Amino acid sequence: MKLALLGTGMIVRELLSVLEELGISPYALLGREGHRERGEELARRHHIPHLYFDYEQLLEGEADTVYIGLPNGVHFEYARAALLKNKHVIVEKPMVLTTGEFTELRALAQERGLILVEAMTLHYLPALRQMREDLSLLGRIRLSVFNYSQYSSRYDAFLRGEIAPAFDPALGGGALMDLNVYNLHAALYLFGLPRAADYVPNMGRGVDTSGVLTLDYGEMKTVCLAAKDCQGPNRSLITGERGWLELQGPLSVGPDYSVTLRSGETLRREFPRDVHRMAPEFRIIRDMVDNVRLDLAEEFLDISGGAVKILDQVRPY
Repeated sequence: MKLALLGTGMIVRELLSVLEELGISPYALLGREGHRERGEELARRHHIPHLYFDYEQLLEGEADTVYIGLPNGVHFEYARAALLKNKHVIVEKPMVLTTGEFTELRALAQERGLILVEAMTLHYLPALRQMREDLSLLGRIRLSVFNYSQYSSRYDAFLRGEIAPAFDPALGGGALMDLNVYNLHAALYLFGLPRAADYVPNMGRGVDTSGVLTLDYGEMKTVCLAAKDCQGPNRSLITGERGWLELQGPLSVGPDYSVTLRSGETLRREFPRDVHRMAPEFRIIRDMVDNVRLDLAEEFLDISGGAVKILDQVRPY
């Protein structure tokens, strides 16, 4: 995999340390002309041989895979341009903003035999795979609650009127797209598509700073809580007729959890700590790209497509 990274923000900087641990050497980096020094410093520190400030020039280079770590609102145009140049594409969550955008990208990837995948940690975590197997222990599931609340490091600036991309509705910012997307993906991974969805947000300056997403599965209801304007316990609970499954911590890191049965038996599920929460996904994505595992990419795209459809329906702006 000859990987080109788009962006020099926090998520790209975090990923670079993970790639080093996995022995993946980035081939190229795209920076912004206005932040040239940041791009040069990152390329130098991580020994990235090719630094670009023009996307078209990067796409003409030898990189075969593009990772898009840019603001949500530009994911579609950058991904589309890469697919048209026959590059495999990894897109940070949320993949795109509308169902139409998702449909176009998926069709392009299928036509050209390219990998298109969302960088959503949940899809690849051993904890979530085991959790899906353990659902059968709970009997008929009735209620579930997922909570991912994290006071944003940019929220105080937001209150002063300084709008970062993560809070900019024009760029697909907000609590639903940034944090509740994890809860939504967990629900889709575990339970499939709901019959209906609704979102009740707390709004400020035209964007949702926190909110409650509800998913109706008929005989089972799911509530997804996420906030960038307050700190929460990040506790999730799945309850069924024969017991419950409980975990502490953000779903994005695949924490340990317990299953408690009505009989009184408790099963503790513990998982070895990886070098980073993003390591499992990039091991699998590397294999997916190197071996052109289109079948596996399609499985993940089914989940991503369901998430985009719901987000497109309920997004409050």
